[in-house]
Amino acid sequence: MNPHALNLELPETERLSIWPWLVALIAGAALIVSLAQHLQSIPSQLQQNARQFVQNSGFSQLTVTANGRDINVSGAVEEQLSVGNLLAGIEQIEGVRKVTDNVTVIDLEADSLAQTQSFLTSLSLINTASVAFEPGSSSFTPSSDAALNQLARLMASNPNTRIRIEGHTDNTGPESVNLRLSRERAQAVANYLTAGGISDSRLIAKGYGSTQPIDDNFTDVGRARNRRIEISYLD
Repeated sequence: MNPHALNLELPETERLSIWPWLVALIAGAALIVSLAQHLQSIPSQLQQNARQFVQNSGFSQLTVTANGRDINVSGAVEEQLSVGNLLAGIEQIEGVRKVTDNVTVIDLEADSLAQTQSFLTSLSLINTASVAFEPGSSSFTPSSDAALNQLARLMASNPNTRIRIEGHTDNTGPESVNLRLSRERAQAVANYLTAGGISDSRLIAKGYGSTQPIDDNFTDVGRARNRRIEISYLD
């Protein structure tokens, strides 16, 4: 070996150690995990803050969701409520980047009128003339079932509606008997509906005897028309 060759080996104390690098790597990984957890918690916190703001503003019917720093507000409110001010307030929450408005504004008056008109239309299509009773009785004939079932379904699908059930007779026999019979028949219709799950608070049953004829009482056809059940909507 050449005595003049350079010795390139480092002294033992000067050799690079792997430990500082390993410690730095672990610290970096821990920092990344901590940062990821922090970022993951941001949407949850923003959603919570925005939801609390919505609740405090009196819009408890709305739904608030977060996608990152973006907030989405959805649901339905009455026309007179100011959604604009609500959304502007959410935008001021620290950390919120954007607010998406998916709120439907409902005109309650117009909606109520449309529902009422729909109910009246459906009610007019029910053939209440087919609701008949055994002679001198409040027991239904078999031909009554179809109309009564239609009426029960209509009431069930319109839970906010109320109706008046009127019983009428022809003028055959004593008026006191006709009045009692008309009341019993109107009540029989009401009982049929309550048996099907309709609250009796939504029903008014009245009997008018022969006092409100819609035809003359001199023919069989006229008397048959006067013996009837009428259903009307109660506002």
